[in-house]
Amino acid sequence: MRKKIYYATVYYKWRTVRYVKGVEKPSKAWKEEKYKTCVTEIDPEGLEKLPHIIRRLRLKHKSANEIEIKIVKVEDVDYICMSRDVY
Repeated sequence: MRKKIYYATVYYKWRTVRYVKGVEKPSKAWKEEKYKTCVTEIDPEGLEKLPHIIRRLRLKHKSANEIEIKIVKVEDVDYICMSRDVY
């Protein structure tokens, strides 16, 4: 099946999550960032289901703790091409 490839700016929120005695303790403040990348989905709900996008965003923020990410919106979408070799 062919998939469309887009170059877009992904806006997202992130925060660190610590574990204290086995209980999850997320930080109270969300930090906002943006990331320009090639994507195959335009809607934020579809992007949150793709593990390679979430992994790239987690690696961008170096932390010994776990990082929680929520994608807010996708803007500046430019169509690049269609391909069968997209996973």
